[in-house]
Amino acid sequence: MLFRAIIILAAILVPNSSAIAAGLTIADDGTNAGYVTLAWPDAAGNTFELKEKTSQGWRTLYTGGDRATTLSGRPDGTYEFQLTADGASVGAPVVVTVEHHPLARAWAFFAIGAAMFIALTVLLIKGGRDVDAHENQTAA
Repeated sequence: MLFRAIIILAAILVPNSSAIAAGLTIADDGTNAGYVTLAWPDAAGNTFELKEKTSQGWRTLYTGGDRATTLSGRPDGTYEFQLTADGASVGAPVVVTVEHHPLARAWAFFAIGAAMFIALTVLLIKGGRDVDAHENQTAA
């Protein structure tokens, strides 16, 4: 009874703490890259079922004893997930919004990386030639 009171008090004092969350949490938020890792480290149970809400109802994505799963390849949009442990719902559903980086930003990063690669290659080749020329002058 005392332990339960401590957990309730901790939940009031630290409402966003995943260490005391018994339900579904976002362990790795890569929603800008199209993936998210959902975890349930403190949920009691042996068999877990992760469900996604669709227009037709809830669809099972995972069933088993693991305590996390990564979902990837999601297009932009809002997704709702629910966890059950041994057949009973655990915590509130989690809503995840996927918004990929804009394509223009991806191309800009690619262009910057390509320019840096070319500059580094030129510097390495030029530096190698300068070293060879210096060694030839020293040897002569």
